Amino acid sequence: MKSCKNYRDLAADSLTGRMASVVVATLILTLLGILLGTYTNISNNPSINRLVPGVGYTLSNFAWMSIFGVISFLVLLPMHYSYETGFLSVVRDRSVKDLTTRMFSRFNTKDYGRAIEVPLLVNVYTMLWTLLFIIPGIVKSYSYAMALYISCDRPELSAEECVSESRRMMSGHKGKLFLLDLSYIGWGILCLLTCGILSLWVCPKMQAAHALFYEDLKACDGKTL
Repeated sequence: MKSCKNYRDLAADSLTGRMASVVVATLILTLLGILLGTYTNISNNPSINRLVPGVGYTLSNFAWMSIFGVISFLVLLPMHYSYETGFLSVVRDRSVKDLTTRMFSRFNTKDYGRAIEVPLLVNVYTMLWTLLFIIPGIVKSYSYAMALYISCDRPELSAEECVSESRRMMSGHKGKLFLLDLSYIGWGILCLLTCGILSLWVCPKMQAAHALFYEDLKACDGKTL
C-alpha cells in the first residue's frame, strides 16, 4: 500500500484534464441534495403556506417529509452510488470524462435496485453501530468503505456479501484509510472558509484517492468469498 501523499498525488494526477467534468458532477449532486433537502421542510415554511393556500392543511408535516424523503431516497441514493463507483472508471481509464451521464445512468438499467440496496444496507449497518456510540460507528464506516466498489466489480454478489467482503478486505487497513482522509484536513478547513465552494474541487480528489486505495487493496488481496 502507498503512502497518503502518494495517493493524494496520484488522485490529482488521475483527474488531470478531467477536473471540469468531475466538478460539474459534484455540483449537480450537491445542488440536488440541497434542493430535495429543502423540500422536505416545505410545510414548515410559513411563506410557502401563505403563497400556496392550503398546503399546511392538506398535508401534515409528516406527510411532506415522507413524500420528499422517499423522493430523495429514490433519486439521491443511486446517484451517490454511481458518483462514487464512477471514480473507479476514472482512475482506470483516462479516456473516461463524462461522470455526469454516469450518475444518471442507473435510472435506465437493471442495476437501479442494486444502486439502492447496497448503499442502503451500508448506511443502516453504520447507523446501528453509531447508535451504540460514535466511535464504533466511525470504525464500522471504514469497514464498509469498499462495499460499493465491490458491488460494482462483482455483480454476482448480494448486497450482504458485498458488505461482508468489504469488512474482510478492510481488516487491518481501516487505520490507513482513516489517515488518508485525515491528510485532507487542511483542505477541509479551506472548504469551510470558502463556505463549501472549494469542496467541489476537493471531494473529487478524495473520491479518486479512495478508488485508488481500493485498487491497491484488491491487488494485494488474494482471497475471495
